[in-house]
Amino acid sequence: MRRVVIVGGGITGLAAAYYVEKTAKDAGIEVAVTLVEREPRLGGKVGTDRIGDFVVEWAPDSFVTYKPWGVQLCREIGIREGADAGDAELIPPSIRGFYMLIGGKLHKMPEELIGLTLSTIKGLWRAPFLTLGGKVRASVEGMIRPVRRSKDESLAAFMRRRFGTEFAKKFAEPLMAGIYAGQPENLSMAAIYPTYFEMERKYGSMSRAIVEMSRRRQVEKSASKSGETNPSGSAFFVSIRGGMQVLIDRLAGNVSRIDMRVGTSVESLAPQPDGAFAASLSSGESIAGDAVLLATPAYATAQLLAPFAPESADELTKIQYASTAVVSLAYRRDDIGHPLNGSGFLVARDEPFPVSGCTWTSSKWANRAPDGAVLIRAFMGFSGSGPNVEEATEEYLAKTAHAALAPLLDIKAEPILAKTYRWLKAMPQYEVGHVERLSKIEAALAAHPNVVLAGAAYRGVGIPDCVRQAKDAAEKVVGFLRARKGGEPE
Repeated sequence: MRRVVIVGGGITGLAAAYYVEKTAKDAGIEVAVTLVEREPRLGGKVGTDRIGDFVVEWAPDSFVTYKPWGVQLCREIGIREGADAGDAELIPPSIRGFYMLIGGKLHKMPEELIGLTLSTIKGLWRAPFLTLGGKVRASVEGMIRPVRRSKDESLAAFMRRRFGTEFAKKFAEPLMAGIYAGQPENLSMAAIYPTYFEMERKYGSMSRAIVEMSRRRQVEKSASKSGETNPSGSAFFVSIRGGMQVLIDRLAGNVSRIDMRVGTSVESLAPQPDGAFAASLSSGESIAGDAVLLATPAYATAQLLAPFAPESADELTKIQYASTAVVSLAYRRDDIGHPLNGSGFLVARDEPFPVSGCTWTSSKWANRAPDGAVLIRAFMGFSGSGPNVEEATEEYLAKTAHAALAPLLDIKAEPILAKTYRWLKAMPQYEVGHVERLSKIEAALAAHPNVVLAGAAYRGVGIPDCVRQAKDAAEKVVGFLRARKGGEPE
């Protein structure tokens, strides 16, 4: 019987537990998996509160479909999808389109700008927030000479160089940097959008890449005879009908054989003479693992690795984190003058506004608020700016969000519900050089092939990316166990 210890019970650790068990079974290897989570519950930032008839998400309320790993996991664990809207648990948005807050005003974005397609180029000319000069500069991106020798570049520098300063600052930077709560001048293009970064290197420009990719999609669509369709339609994002907590509950239900230690932390890891590791728990117990999978924040992982892999630990400490907050506010529909005819709005980084983005939850997703009421979510705090989330109280953040949104959305009354979730040191910052740093971390850890890292600190912060990393990490762990004595029980 092989023993695996997983540290961290967020979406990455929980998915890793599922995939270790599944992959080991497929390989014919018996494993005993212990998952240790510091908090008293599983799921990390993924959670849902039901407050009366309101469905209030802790942090993520959806995930992208173009990265398939999230949808694939949902299929495997029995979260239903399908054309029958009444039966499906995976649901697409109820409304498309969003706004940008620029110059103190909300500007409706052309729908073509949401994704990279041929119509995106045409959509530039319908963008109300761009001057004529800005539109001309962005539309000639295909004529800008590429830079193919650069190993990395900041998001801001890349977008300015390709599309011009105005389009970059007013649209590309808030749209692309928002999920990372980071400063566009610092975020690594090679780390957060490697596909876009490679478009320039391969095709010479984004515009040429869009044309070629659109042509290929059309060819593939014409050649396909399978008749299969996307169960979520053409949705770019999907959510779960009962809230994102369903994902955690269903996933936990699929790993019922795993020993779950919640409300317990791993205080230290120590290599043993036989190559295994001893994990000392805050409960005073010590558990052994032939392999260890660390799905913890970079700073916590660094503390565990420091005694036996100091070079990796040192690089991990250089991954910075931002603190953020999610403020959910509910109002009577009659108390809001704005039609809320979209999914919400994003805010340009240089806009003097305490909220970095806002989702009109009850417009975007079905069954999130009772009749006659609306639910919205305000995002606050990002790297280097915004309200001081670490020091501010939840009440202060909620009042600040309401005060900022009231004149913008013509809100005439106080909220009937306010719920704030603070996430301290929760958002890793993929700064320029991040990909190279990951290579250094892995090279320095090569002497310990039975220690595997996964999670939002490394190769993507969204749910699909965390699931993909969990699956890859599980395969590495099982591969190590198989190689060790051929996988035969000791």
